[in-house]
Amino acid sequence: MPFFIRGKKAASKGKKAVKRKTQGKRKAETNNHQSEKKRKFIPDLDEEITSEEEDDYKNKKLIDEEEELEDETAQEKKVRLARQYLKELQEQKDQDEEDKLDDESISARLREDVLEASGRLRKKVADSYLEPEATDLQVMRSKKQRLSVTCIAVSSDEKYVFAGSKDSSLVKYGINGEKLGVVPGGKKGTEGSHTGHTAHIYSIAISSDGKFLASGDAKGYIHIWNPENLEHLKTFKKHRRAISGLAFRWGTHTLFSSSHDRMVMVWNLDAMSFVENLGGHQDAITGLDAFLRESCITCGGRDRSVIVYVLVEDKQLRFSGHQDSIDGVKLINEKAFVTFGQDGCLALWATHKKRPQFVLKAAHGHQPNGLPNWITAVASLINTDLIASGSMDGYVRLWKVDTDQHRSLKKLFAVPVHGVINSLAFTASGSHLLVGVGQEHKMGRWYTEKSARNSVVKIPLRKK
Repeated sequence: MPFFIRGKKAASKGKKAVKRKTQGKRKAETNNHQSEKKRKFIPDLDEEITSEEEDDYKNKKLIDEEEELEDETAQEKKVRLARQYLKELQEQKDQDEEDKLDDESISARLREDVLEASGRLRKKVADSYLEPEATDLQVMRSKKQRLSVTCIAVSSDEKYVFAGSKDSSLVKYGINGEKLGVVPGGKKGTEGSHTGHTAHIYSIAISSDGKFLASGDAKGYIHIWNPENLEHLKTFKKHRRAISGLAFRWGTHTLFSSSHDRMVMVWNLDAMSFVENLGGHQDAITGLDAFLRESCITCGGRDRSVIVYVLVEDKQLRFSGHQDSIDGVKLINEKAFVTFGQDGCLALWATHKKRPQFVLKAAHGHQPNGLPNWITAVASLINTDLIASGSMDGYVRLWKVDTDQHRSLKKLFAVPVHGVINSLAFTASGSHLLVGVGQEHKMGRWYTEKSARNSVVKIPLRKK
């Protein structure tokens, strides 16, 4: 190649190289400038933003939105405003519906409170329950309770179950069956040194707020406990014979106790003091219940009478109607109650009538000798039409109550539970039924079932 051509090409290459180098340098400077610009306008997320910077940001955002709105057409503006209006209407509608539901809920609750206070609340729930499967039952047992379980109580928050026994022990379970605490029974004659019972425990009750637990035994002792840790708080000894019933007035710390000495006593647990005596029965009192009102209801065993003690008016309402000993009484609501006993009958009562409104004979069938099976325990889901009964026939039976006229009991289903049913209790929501089971009756040994297990049985109650 001639020299002059080669030199021209070399010069051209040199110019292109310089040009590329210059362009690269300018490009790098531009990128650096843009990076610095970005770093300048993108704030550090960890850096604190002052109120002035926040206002500037909001103003800039509003300006940007206004610029965007300036670019929209008239048709787009109409669509946007229409959508905004519809959105506001929907939000207002949702808010109105929510307020309406809140108002209806509050009104319904107030109506329910008024009906409950007047004793006229009657929820219809019995028909909504399904028959439990035998495999759903859960048995709670403690090695510390070697003899028959005689009484049970469930806390109103449905967390705890307390069980008393013939061996004088008191056991606390969780609702799922875990054992949470035990107060062992003491030997006879150790009342002065042992903390707790030294005789058969016959009754147990817990206050509606869960602050106090009361238990009563065959020697007339009433012990008061802290349900949380089973700490002993107080001992009362004014009854002369066995404590057959304990009940708290709902929403208070007023405790009622009944005894085989034919007396009812009233206690104030806020002051841990005795309030008053209530008499009237001619035989050992065998059952006691109370609810909202300043009153309690008792049954008098072989005097075959039921008495409602109205404390505020200092009067007694007396009822009679069974053919044999009345062994227990349970309130259905403040205007109605059910009694049961050794004649095998379930009797429905209204407080404005002196005789039963309805009597179901041989509710748990007959014994081999032809006599009806004793009804040994009854529980009611308060202010509803559902009750449960237990006997020695191996079944817990659930019933629908006619809460309007109190003139019928309809059998719903029977749940097999082997042994003597000494106590029954519903949880407050009606989701479970707890059963205190023993090998023998809590008050004696007229009937013994050696193959039964001394335990608490939990029956889950599912709804349709």
